[in-house]
Amino acid sequence: MRKIVSKCLILTGILILSMTTYLSYDVEKSNNEIVDKYEKAIQSSYIEEPKNAQNNKNIPKDIIGILEIPKINLKVAIQEGTDEETLNYAVGHFKESVMPGEIGNFAVAGHRNYTYNKFFSNLDKLEGGDKIKMTTKDDIYTYTVSSLEVVTPDKVEVLNSKNNEKNITLITCTPKYLGTHRLIIKGKI
Repeated sequence: MRKIVSKCLILTGILILSMTTYLSYDVEKSNNEIVDKYEKAIQSSYIEEPKNAQNNKNIPKDIIGILEIPKINLKVAIQEGTDEETLNYAVGHFKESVMPGEIGNFAVAGHRNYTYNKFFSNLDKLEGGDKIKMTTKDDIYTYTVSSLEVVTPDKVEVLNSKNNEKNITLITCTPKYLGTHRLIIKGKI
């Protein structure tokens, strides 16, 4: 009986590891395809009709743009919304926040867990002065990290904007894989 239980536990462990690996691979593959499609659509629209670039039908509708952070080798598509389904497969834009490059706070959230997406896994490695690049169908915006802080989940004022500045706020759970608090990365143009 012990041998059967032991073999079942080992098989269950292998199955869990396999599923986690597959989910991670699937999310990464999907993101890379979206990023490639978005970048090609933007590039072709500027080459063919620069004045009408924003009207390109090849640009995925729910994608706001591409977020790049060179220091942590991150390049991810940002989708509209922060619901669970969006955050399982992408980085999400808080609908009540401004769009990239606008005056106010452009706020996005992402996971850093074992399953689904891990796009924000290394946000804790950022430091003041690091660059965050946001490419949209209209322009490229470069934000400079200005602060990092850890807050409790109820501190929603991190979404507020500061005066007349163009800000970005990146939000993820911390400590990694537990999520009892939120890591807040702020940047400005």
